[in-house]
Amino acid sequence: MSRTIRLSEDEREELVADIDPEFPKYTTQIMNTANQNSQGTRPATVGQLNEIIEEYKEQYPEGDFEDWRQFYFENYDGDKNIEEATDKVFDMVVKMREAAEEIDREMVNRWVKDLVLYKTYTGLGRNEEAILKKLSEEYDLPYELGTAEDESKGIDGYLGSQPVSVKPITYKQKARLQEDIDAPIVYYEDYSTTNALKLHVDELDAVLSRIALTKR
Repeated sequence: MSRTIRLSEDEREELVADIDPEFPKYTTQIMNTANQNSQGTRPATVGQLNEIIEEYKEQYPEGDFEDWRQFYFENYDGDKNIEEATDKVFDMVVKMREAAEEIDREMVNRWVKDLVLYKTYTGLGRNEEAILKKLSEEYDLPYELGTAEDESKGIDGYLGSQPVSVKPITYKQKARLQEDIDAPIVYYEDYSTTNALKLHVDELDAVLSRIALTKR
């Protein structure tokens, strides 16, 4: 077995910038979450840092952390940016603190059940059913789950009499894996920050539109 050495984020800061953050236990996780929720350090607030640091490196190839700090503060209004970001993150910390006061053991129990039972259930083959129900509402058509025989043909269910296949977006990127499915495919993908799904319905729209035209 190969040997590995762990270099923590705090150690990197201390070794590279010669600073020791010394944050109390768990506080960085809270502040990171607050920052994600408030978008406190987005480019609109603190600037496009990956571009700014490249500009700094071009001007100060031998510079140290203090040179970088001074460059950012003087050229990009760093003090104002950091104060604005601090206000956004702290406001969210306050909101999270208030929300935490509402959490009791019963709520944690409900959350654990939701995570262990519901999200596992919906994630293991149940996306198709939820998506068909959503499509039924969207197109005002009754839905029905496919049979085992339908599934062997790539058909997950029906909207009215129209067979529909439901696939993750990665299926589309793999050129359908040489599978011949005689039905419009609705592709779904996860949003990066939530458990919601984005549905791509172009094929279904096209088929249902043609059917509607033939009935006129």
